[in-house]
Amino acid sequence: MIVHPHVHCVPYFVFLAVSVPKKTVPSVVTICSEANPRTRLCTVLRLFFLLPVLFSSALFAARQPAYFLLGEEQFRGIQIYDVIQDNELNYLFATSEGIFYFDYYRYEKIECEQARNSSVFNFVKNSEGVIFCHNLSNQVFAIKNKTCRLFYELQPDEGSSDLSLSVTTNGNLVIAGRKVVVLGAAGNVIARQDSRNRNIGPAFRGENGELLFHIMFTDSLLEYASGQFSFHRIGLPPGTGNPSLLLFFHEQQQVAALDNRTKIRYRFNPSTYTLETLPPNPVYTRNAKVRIYETGNLLWVAGALRGVALADGPEADTSFLYEDYFISDVYRDHENNILLSTFDKGVLVIPDLEVNDVIDDFRSDPVKAIYGEPEQPLLLGTSRGKLLQYDAGKLRVVYDQGSLPVEALYSIPGSDLVLFNDKRVSAYYKSTGQVTAVADGSLKDAAFISENTFYIGTNIGLFHTTFTPGKGFENERVTGMESRIYTMEYNPANKKLYASTSSGFKVLSPDGSIEKITYAGADLSPDYLLYHAGRVYVNTRKNGILVMQDNRITDSIIPVIQGRRAQLKKFIIRDNTIIANESNGFFRFDMQGNLQHAIHAVFGISSKRVIDFTFQGNQFWISHLGGVQQVDLNHTDSRTAVPVIKMNRIFCNDSLVQANSRGSFGSDQRKFRFVFSSPTLLNHQAIRYTWKLEGYDVAWNSNAFENNEVTYNALGPGDYTFYVKAENQGVFSPAVTYSFHIASPFYTRWWFITLCILLFVGIVYFIYRWQLKIQQRKSQQVNELNASKLIAIQSQMNPHFIFNSLNSIQDLILKGDTEQSYTYITTFSNLVRRTLSYSEKDFIDFEQELKLLELYLSLEKLRFRKDLVYELHAENVEDIMIPPLLIQPFIENALVHGLLHKEGEKKLIIRFELKADLVCIIEDNGIGREKAKSIRMRQRSDHESFSGKAIRNRFEILSNVMDGAFGYTYEDLYLDGNACGTRVTLTIPVRHKF
Repeated sequence: MIVHPHVHCVPYFVFLAVSVPKKTVPSVVTICSEANPRTRLCTVLRLFFLLPVLFSSALFAARQPAYFLLGEEQFRGIQIYDVIQDNELNYLFATSEGIFYFDYYRYEKIECEQARNSSVFNFVKNSEGVIFCHNLSNQVFAIKNKTCRLFYELQPDEGSSDLSLSVTTNGNLVIAGRKVVVLGAAGNVIARQDSRNRNIGPAFRGENGELLFHIMFTDSLLEYASGQFSFHRIGLPPGTGNPSLLLFFHEQQQVAALDNRTKIRYRFNPSTYTLETLPPNPVYTRNAKVRIYETGNLLWVAGALRGVALADGPEADTSFLYEDYFISDVYRDHENNILLSTFDKGVLVIPDLEVNDVIDDFRSDPVKAIYGEPEQPLLLGTSRGKLLQYDAGKLRVVYDQGSLPVEALYSIPGSDLVLFNDKRVSAYYKSTGQVTAVADGSLKDAAFISENTFYIGTNIGLFHTTFTPGKGFENERVTGMESRIYTMEYNPANKKLYASTSSGFKVLSPDGSIEKITYAGADLSPDYLLYHAGRVYVNTRKNGILVMQDNRITDSIIPVIQGRRAQLKKFIIRDNTIIANESNGFFRFDMQGNLQHAIHAVFGISSKRVIDFTFQGNQFWISHLGGVQQVDLNHTDSRTAVPVIKMNRIFCNDSLVQANSRGSFGSDQRKFRFVFSSPTLLNHQAIRYTWKLEGYDVAWNSNAFENNEVTYNALGPGDYTFYVKAENQGVFSPAVTYSFHIASPFYTRWWFITLCILLFVGIVYFIYRWQLKIQQRKSQQVNELNASKLIAIQSQMNPHFIFNSLNSIQDLILKGDTEQSYTYITTFSNLVRRTLSYSEKDFIDFEQELKLLELYLSLEKLRFRKDLVYELHAENVEDIMIPPLLIQPFIENALVHGLLHKEGEKKLIIRFELKADLVCIIEDNGIGREKAKSIRMRQRSDHESFSGKAIRNRFEILSNVMDGAFGYTYEDLYLDGNACGTRVTLTIPVRHKF
């Protein structure tokens, strides 16, 4: 028969909690669970008279196992009722304020929105990992993946103030109250059985998996097996009345039962359903109503009083442990830690039952120094200046007049003196218990030469002191050692004193000579000195432990803790190992500095708390902030030699991803965060995480247990594998891995590169074709420009113009006007030369164009005789350049088509204005464009003037080639409704010379 490890019923002590509604709080008499008022009163009186006996026996209780507190701050003011672990080995706590989840790093409350009561009890878990519990409102909840939901609500005839939960072998939930209700996976009722109007006790499991329930105050058992209910009568011993409530449990490899009212124990025979009375056990009589918890082979008993007892049979120790705490639940976790839940104080975690707790916590006066030697009591110095002795389990004060903390105690076996600091250097006599002053100054260290001869190191220097019985102490100041002393050690092999002083590390020889010791060319400032086996070990912060023989450093030891150099404070060499403390804990090294054990983790001593330590013969004592504790250094804990590691969560770009398969991510998914843990309470002080991202990290990295997250903010594309292992004092767990791939950006893929190449080639080809067209168009425009220039030249050099000019010159020659004819020949030749010269240029000075126009008009005036009058105005137009031969064709048109057919005075006015562009206005008083057009058509003259089409072509070409707004407009002038001339306005972009 297998007994369920928890008694899953509502503990009666919950009714004492202030959170329970007033109407449910019973009286003290009700707690006794008696039916008869007179019997209830007797029970209360019996409990009252037993209390002094119980408390007096607790004063002589055996040493309890060492423990540490879990959740002390989290559960301050909160009552814990039950503990369980989920399939991921995380903890759930049922408390007076709901359900709390703990993943070894942080606490998180699991909300149950439909809960009508915050107090939660009785965790059970089925094979699927679903955890069930209930509250005082007869609501049953199911929890999985940190999600709580209402699973079932008991009917009024089903509920009870004492509910119990259990699980069948096939995973169905069984609730026992006033009825037994069996629920399926969906919360549906599979079976229901009443109890003949009686409450039903908690279930225990039979040998074949059946569930058995005691019907309270009857001799009946209710069995549920294979989906069927059946009743069995209990065979009671002769003369025994019906039991009130039987609690079934394992004791001495047998099934036992306890009547929780009478405290009678029985041996239960599951085959015959009979009870056999067992001898009484005082453990069960301490409380009016007890709770029994099984943790493997151990049986724990708790009740309404503080503390808990181990009850393994009739001969069990009846002492109650942890009487500073009200123990509300006992649970054994996956590491075999024993978790004792409390009211208001968190959870007591017992890593190892074989490791004794402190002899006293010295909470009000912590022990700062301890000294031990064989066959002598352990001597303790406290922060308030007291000296204490611990011997044969008894602690007594031997000196309480101190005014300063006792930081250290100095002596040697055989000497009657123990030196310590108390305003002055003081000595405690082991034989008499007296204390006397030795010397002035503040004691920093002492080194014994013999039983009555020693060196005293103080803040004012070094003294050689001799004690003579009957005469007292004789102090001699050591010359050359007047500096402050920090630490020192005497080497009896060479009779030299080694001292760390404010002026360096010095060695005092027997002849009084002093030598200063340096290392690697630098002064030394040792923190601690130790003599062992003919050598002096010099502890330094920079160089580790230096080994000295005589005055020469022969070796060095570098203690290493999880990849870093340890900064030791004090150390002892024992059994060829180094035992030392540092700020992060208490450790044991081999003589090469390799870590063997984190002692604080093995023995439940919190890290950063060790103050002092010493050997008392073969017994090893440690003083820490939790008290003074004796430990067995040969004790090793092999249960968790190989740590466990698991991957909790993986985040990509702060979004949770699945960690059970290879991941593929886009090129923009580059931030990864890995959260992992080692589910351990036992070794959390010693665990370190070693991790590496293959594809990114070159070497392995290491984190402390508290730092269980690794983040990579910007990974490049490629394949990666993340490895993480847990290390427990040099022992590694198998690695947990996660492989993933980050895709390359689209712009690095072959198809995109090919597309880019094709696009580039296409763009180059397009640009080439575009530039080719531009060049062709420009070539065409240049050709057309050259053609227009040729036309301009032709317009100026047309046969009519040349013929008229030569006729005019000939006429002057015939008239004998040689001088004027010579002038006209010069003007004509100058015009031809300038026209040919300017036609090769893109821009000419405006003055050159103006000169060309004057030459042209002077020749035309010769043609028109005195009838032609022209004006050329160009005021304030200077320092500009314009395309050549643009204006002359318009002047020619004015002359040929406007003025040639006019009678009388022929007037031509040309004006230039410089604005954003050059504006040229040409006005004539000719016959107008309409009359000129009709004359041309009538005469059908074969005179080829510079046509409007040619003018437009040249201006369009110039606009494209020169990037300017070249243009012209014609305007007829009228007088009294009759045409009286024409005005042409030219717009010519210019280029400034400066």
